[in-house]
Amino acid sequence: MTDLIYHHKFYTNQEPGQNLIIDLERTYIDKIILKCKPTDLFINSVWFEYDDNMERLLAQKPERIIIYSGYDWDDRGYRKSVHDKIKEHNDNIVYVGNTDGVGYFSFWLFFVEQNALKYKLDHYSSLPISKLFMSLNRRCHPHRVSFIKSLYENNLEEYGYISLGDDPENTFKPIFLPEDVNNEEGDKASGKMFGISNDITSLGNPSYWNNHLINIVTETGVNNNTFISEKTWKPILGFKPFMILGDYKVYEYLKDYGIDTFDDIFGTGYTNKDPKLREKWIIETLYKLKDKNYNDIYHSILPRLVKNKDAMSSIYKKNNDRFYTILNNL
Repeated sequence: MTDLIYHHKFYTNQEPGQNLIIDLERTYIDKIILKCKPTDLFINSVWFEYDDNMERLLAQKPERIIIYSGYDWDDRGYRKSVHDKIKEHNDNIVYVGNTDGVGYFSFWLFFVEQNALKYKLDHYSSLPISKLFMSLNRRCHPHRVSFIKSLYENNLEEYGYISLGDDPENTFKPIFLPEDVNNEEGDKASGKMFGISNDITSLGNPSYWNNHLINIVTETGVNNNTFISEKTWKPILGFKPFMILGDYKVYEYLKDYGIDTFDDIFGTGYTNKDPKLREKWIIETLYKLKDKNYNDIYHSILPRLVKNKDAMSSIYKKNNDRFYTILNNL
């Protein structure tokens, strides 16, 4: 166990019971810290910066540094300067969490597993489907704004359910669903910002969910490798085919878990390293499918959707095994 532990003040300011995400994450962080050597420095990379606390900890000359990314992504892009500063002190660094390779495991799979009953559908909907897609977006990350603009530029808005949260710096008008859900525990975790509830523990309004064919997941980021949040697992739990605008290796990890990604219907545009080309792939695919019979497509792939849902128990186990393998190797 180590006493050299870094959390940003944003994290330490979260009181127990205040944030269901951090409450759960702390249980896994504690397990990692317990396995660290006394000479290790554990760094939680959520919102981290090269502040006085980190400078003080690095000055103690730890022999090894464990950098963890859990509910947030492995940010060696936007916060590259912080990572570089850490390396100046010690380049014996082990990355765990949302990091490609042997250190990978997903906190969000632990979260989804714990809250699985809240995402539960008793069975798939037999109602006629009238919308091609649903794309729900709360925070106005640039890739989400770009994608929503592309939907409108290609006259696809009438074929789907769309939302986009409000942001003072956003040049695109926010879009709110008329009967959106209110998720109090999600809002408690993040604050009710952007005009849209932080719906992290449900599939949303059942009428919207049941009435669309393709769930378009705009993940938290597009410029890293492996971040997969609850957003990606929702369509799998809710019997929907999906297309994902996210990190470059998201599909690689889903295939490793045994998930059917419907390449025969949607193609493999997700292999493009340029996120703008991945956005273009989704737009072009939606345009090709907009005049098809959505119900025929849905019922033709239903056995595959059920198989994806049934795979979740083995996926939870694989993620758990990955986590404990990492612990045992520390």
